[in-house]
Amino acid sequence: MEELIGRVARVAKLDPRLAEKAIGIIVHLIRTHGDAAKAKALLDMLPGAEALADMHGKGASSGGGLMGLLGGSVGGLMGAAAKLQAAGLSMAQIRATGTEILGFAQEKVGKDLVKDVAASIPGLSAYV
Repeated sequence: MEELIGRVARVAKLDPRLAEKAIGIIVHLIRTHGDAAKAKALLDMLPGAEALADMHGKGASSGGGLMGLLGGSVGGLMGAAAKLQAAGLSMAQIRATGTEILGFAQEKVGKDLVKDVAASIPGLSAYV
């Protein structure tokens, strides 16, 4: 995961700790909203991904305003976006982070599985 954290930090212009948190939020989205069998197969091939989801995915929204309120009640991609914004990411940084994570996954596990998982989460396939 260190390689991915470094890549996300560089591409999205984030501090490495914030990049780690963002990855955890997105991996949590994949784990909880993706096709269960395909998401498990994908995450099993990305050592450390599940640990980041456990650390940062659940209850990661702590910001205020509308996005903070939505983070706890809206699921899927909108909920993850709310958590990422509450963590301090701009929409451009969210897009860069999502694209980099899915690109990294394609390099490690193959394009077909990543596309299948992304297609099982409404809105996520735009990042593949």
